[in-house]
Amino acid sequence: MGKGIFIIGTDTDVGKTFVTAGLIYKLKENGYNAIAFKPIQSGGILSADKKTLIPPDIKYIKEICDIEDEYSNMNTYCLKEEVSPHLAARIEDRNISKEKIINHYKSLLDNYDYVIVEGAGGIVVPLIDNDYFIYDLIKDLNLDVLIVAKAGVGTINHTTLTAEFLKQKNIKSKGIVINQYNDKFYEKDNIKVISKLTKLDIVHKIKNIENPTVENIKSEYRDLDLEKILNLFN
Repeated sequence: MGKGIFIIGTDTDVGKTFVTAGLIYKLKENGYNAIAFKPIQSGGILSADKKTLIPPDIKYIKEICDIEDEYSNMNTYCLKEEVSPHLAARIEDRNISKEKIINHYKSLLDNYDYVIVEGAGGIVVPLIDNDYFIYDLIKDLNLDVLIVAKAGVGTINHTTLTAEFLKQKNIKSKGIVINQYNDKFYEKDNIKVISKLTKLDIVHKIKNIENPTVENIKSEYRDLDLEKILNLFN
């Protein structure tokens, strides 16, 4: 049976998908059978034949990591509206089943060495109205988390609150990836303060990249120790 980790962001658009793609790329490059799993995707895009919705985050990961799996193998629900999943599901009259997501994840564990689960937005995003949140799903999947945070102004507050909330929910954090890093003096201080306040390992720093490509992925993850990635799953 495989192992999993949940990628959670401190906010929307902090770079969860880029981090997920990088980890998958690094694992596959080293011979591991790894897959990304996006339980719920809002903001789906129409396929070329305009008959189905495609999850853009999974599309990106498939292209970057040269994954041939069907979208349905990597995504349980794809919703059209680019809003919180619970609201998108309500607008589109879709019923989200947590049991379906859990069973989907378990089936991936049976077929892959590593499964990297990417959340939607931050830790308190509702998935099923106001009854079931991202943190509930993490607990039901029995997963530890890797936090993705921005380097810039505001990140101390967002990252520390996320880490503290996870502690309150008895969810273990395995570390933090800092994204959109520009080597500014205040970013360096942000990272020091975050590390001190959260007592979490800064797993990796990723520079600010406007148009992530395969070459960017290779460059940004070239110096990341494979052992650090594997330790996320232990």
